[in-house]
Amino acid sequence: MKLRRLLLALLVSCSGSAEPGDDEVLCAGTACPDGMYCSVAEACVPDDGCLVDDDCATANCSNNQTCIAPGTCAAAGDCEVGSSCNTATSSCEVGGCGGEFLDLTYVAPNFMVVLDRSCSMDKPLQNTRTKWEVAVAALHTLLGDHPSDLRWGLTLFPDTAGETCGQGALPFAVADGQAAAIDTLLQGALDEANPLFPAGPCVTNIDTAIQQAATDPGLADATRGRFVMLITDGAQSACDLGGGDAGTLQAITELAAAGVTTYVVGFGSGTDEAQLNAFAVAGGAPRPGTTKFFRAENANQLATVFQTITGAVASCEYVVDPAPPDLALTYVYFENTELVPRDTAHGEGWDYDPATLKLTLYGTACARIQDRTVDDVDVVFGCPVPPVE
Repeated sequence: MKLRRLLLALLVSCSGSAEPGDDEVLCAGTACPDGMYCSVAEACVPDDGCLVDDDCATANCSNNQTCIAPGTCAAAGDCEVGSSCNTATSSCEVGGCGGEFLDLTYVAPNFMVVLDRSCSMDKPLQNTRTKWEVAVAALHTLLGDHPSDLRWGLTLFPDTAGETCGQGALPFAVADGQAAAIDTLLQGALDEANPLFPAGPCVTNIDTAIQQAATDPGLADATRGRFVMLITDGAQSACDLGGGDAGTLQAITELAAAGVTTYVVGFGSGTDEAQLNAFAVAGGAPRPGTTKFFRAENANQLATVFQTITGAVASCEYVVDPAPPDLALTYVYFENTELVPRDTAHGEGWDYDPATLKLTLYGTACARIQDRTVDDVDVVFGCPVPPVE
């Protein structure tokens, strides 16, 4: 998803970025005339002036080349796009009517990937590519497309620690900023000499893998959306340490009861459809029709499945802190111009919970965030004027 331009501040930052003009005296290695000093930009400016923010000890440099306090303005250009400077009050206003941008922070969901690396993943899927190569390539694209709008976690099964059917420590508990590191681990596992290459142990321990994932503290964080994506090319095999299929079903059911949704992806033609259907229903995200899990038989289908799932889990929640002083004077805009209505019934539009400081979008407004037809969300307080006219 493209990074949203979240214009968010009850106190708007008003920094300037002036550059030396042709008529200014360059001062690198030379003294400035009396009453002037050498700017960080290496040009002489009056003692009470500035060219760049670094010229001001504890303030910002206005476009009129004077130091101003953070959160204030003195000239056109000191304010965010979509607002202007009221020089009488030294404040940035939206539309000239006293409106202010509110501080808005996207609440990324926790997303744990549980990936099958059993020996069968090294079997050909199409042409000369193996299922492992296709899965790693699809995840590479997914991690690159969503490096920060999902909080990634990862475990692989079977892993290389402990007894054959058990799982060791989680390689990646969900957290911010892990997409690149997870991708690096998976790219390395394409090498047959890598311990994580799917060459053994040749078991499929879905039960202990899901049970291991369930121990991640991030999946207990009720302040965020929480999701598991199970990817497997087969069925529980040569293991029952975690109770086999019954143990997997119980673990997924318990996760769902705690508010964690599990998406089940069956990859290839060797899956146990009955069990994957049961897991998908228990996980809370069954597909319509006879096949309840997400089925993928080739690279294109797997990429589409991954895109569908990540779109569905995209958050529609934002923290607005401090809280708007009056929700009746709070306005939400999409793409700078489209006013989104408030809906306290949570059907269509947005609402705000002062207890959690969360603004949540509902209905088609949320769907447009999830399918990425909306990239820019702005919140204005004070008057109903779009950020950009």
